[in-house]
Amino acid sequence: MRIWGYVLLILGIVFLVLFALAEFGGGHIGFIPFFVAGFLILIGSTLRTSGKGIVQAKPAATAEHAGAATSSAPGQPAAPAAQFSTVEMPLTPDIAAVIAAQSARVRRILLYVTLGSVVFFAGLGIVLSAANVAPGQNKFLLLLFGGLGLATAAMIYGISWLTTLKPVRHDLRGTTYLRTTGPVKVVRIASGAMLRLADRAFLFDSRYGMAELSALGWGTIDYSPHGHVILAAWDGQGHSVYSLPGYSVSAGAGRA
Repeated sequence: MRIWGYVLLILGIVFLVLFALAEFGGGHIGFIPFFVAGFLILIGSTLRTSGKGIVQAKPAATAEHAGAATSSAPGQPAAPAAQFSTVEMPLTPDIAAVIAAQSARVRRILLYVTLGSVVFFAGLGIVLSAANVAPGQNKFLLLLFGGLGLATAAMIYGISWLTTLKPVRHDLRGTTYLRTTGPVKVVRIASGAMLRLADRAFLFDSRYGMAELSALGWGTIDYSPHGHVILAAWDGQGHSVYSLPGYSVSAGAGRA
């Protein structure tokens, strides 16, 4: 996640410079492009500073704490706050089907977002050209915003493909998924969120379980190892607080 933070931060700065040059060149492009550039810079900065595990971020945490952790299945007493564990669980066909269904939902939404980006920027270019905000530069504005729309759509789809869709394919070819017990923290990033666990941090779809995970300070999380599809979560007392549709204890959530 920290690598992607640097990527978005650099892209935001590059876009900001290009928009500033267009403004000084008489383009009068308005505040929206600068807002987009600032948005990218903000997300990149957040990913860069928060994209690591909670325990890793604390110098006081030692290897002894990690080694003392034992795997705890939901329903068992919570481990002491200084301990955490991440264990592999067998990926059954039923659980693989749940992950595949969730990936299909994400893919559909991603297509809507990318198409919306192209339409938004193209429409903005058409409006500015029709308003004749830069006499003699209408064609340039159309090409500029059309190109920005395509670049934004390509960037969104490319990042999502590399960080979500392709990793989920890797998950479905594997034989295990992960269960982490330990401290839990949710970091809000614009309309999304990052889940920080004891030994790792990753982005997840905020529409699925964000409220439930945000209320956890300590708990057990089941998720796919590469695509990071959140399957289920339990609090420190073993009470279920979230479960992806189709994922249940009978499907393997309660088996260590």
